[in-house]
Amino acid sequence: MAYREAEKQHVYDVKGKKLLFVGASGHVAAAIQEANRLGAETYAINYTPKAYGKRFASVSAEVDTYVPAEVLQYAKENAVDGVFTGWNEVNIFTAQQVAAALDLPFYGTKEQADRLVTKKAFKDTCREFGVSVVPEYFCGRELTDDVIASFEYPVIFKPTDSGGTRGMTILYEENREQVQQAYVKATEASIEKKIIVEKYLRDTKLIVMDFAVQNGEPYLVCVADRITVRESEDRVPLGFCFMYPSVYIDMVEEQVLEDLKRLVRGLRIQNAIISFEGMISENKLYVIECQFRYGGTHMDRFVEKDTGVNLMQMSVEHALTGKFDTWDLSRYADPRFRHTYSCINLQMRPGTITEVRGLEEVRQLPNVDWVLQLKDIGDVAPDDGSTARNFAKIGLSGESRTELYRVIDLVQHTLVILDENGSNMVIQNVPKELTEDPS
Repeated sequence: MAYREAEKQHVYDVKGKKLLFVGASGHVAAAIQEANRLGAETYAINYTPKAYGKRFASVSAEVDTYVPAEVLQYAKENAVDGVFTGWNEVNIFTAQQVAAALDLPFYGTKEQADRLVTKKAFKDTCREFGVSVVPEYFCGRELTDDVIASFEYPVIFKPTDSGGTRGMTILYEENREQVQQAYVKATEASIEKKIIVEKYLRDTKLIVMDFAVQNGEPYLVCVADRITVRESEDRVPLGFCFMYPSVYIDMVEEQVLEDLKRLVRGLRIQNAIISFEGMISENKLYVIECQFRYGGTHMDRFVEKDTGVNLMQMSVEHALTGKFDTWDLSRYADPRFRHTYSCINLQMRPGTITEVRGLEEVRQLPNVDWVLQLKDIGDVAPDDGSTARNFAKIGLSGESRTELYRVIDLVQHTLVILDENGSNMVIQNVPKELTEDPS
């Protein structure tokens, strides 16, 4: 399936400019490769010598991105022309601080990040602008007996400042030992050591709503349905894939779109990517999370294929020029995609990777557009039910969901990832009914 073409309204030359990537995970590799394509000189840093993204950068170094002073010193020593980050909440604050100190463009201010990144602050911001959120019972550090007694089960424990599913636990009934375990798990996953306890809604559907903000105006560029399977009752369901376009776009437009636009305008966000996660229960859409950054769906690739607009190119250009207008989003932004797309979370069982087989075969499968590898031999998949167990993100395109579910099942049975005991770590979890023709 060929990419759609869209007419550019501006052309920017970033060849030879130095772009610093704060973070060097496999996700960041996608942005590094785009900057390379545009001719920029790419610098990738984090504290891990073997970080996957570093292999694609012009220059890399071991710098702790959680220490802004170290990143600033590195940026000065290398006379960088721009700063880029994504896929990590803490790095947003580091990159913003460094960009501000060097008077370089950045997509957000500290004040905007403060209002959006931590879960409690985000919920308060939502309430200010009339966005529906899930009721909460507690937010803080000290969980007292009186607070625990107020819970109406089921409830979900979350760290206040961690992305993805890391640190989350669902409890369906009162059990003090399980409450303590959930509290410890969420606290350990929180940087500020705070947790939030919310009402857990049953029989829900999950969606992701991605906006691109251009010159202060937010545009809904795509909506995905998060397709989940559950490992156990106490763990948050993991999304084995995202499907585009969502079947709930009408509900988004009717219940939350204008409120979310008002929130973005109210915070005076000018040029940025911002994602909101939604939960649907009993025909009511609640907004539950915000990512003030690029997220793990790599939705920009689907937007480019369906509309012709390369959001990642514009974000790289913005980091180096302050401009985010190569394409006119008022003309091209449209979440009602013409074709069907999916981002696979290729998940693994816990263990240490010792061998990978079939990856090139997967790349050659029909409907597979791209494979973004996140882990390699020697890396560990933790036993925590989090997205850290993803081996890769894989992008698909086709004409129907059934067609793509069949490809996902084929991918899961083609790729073999062996652990230290010689067992296959790949989770094969596509429900059979999804691969069958609709009746």
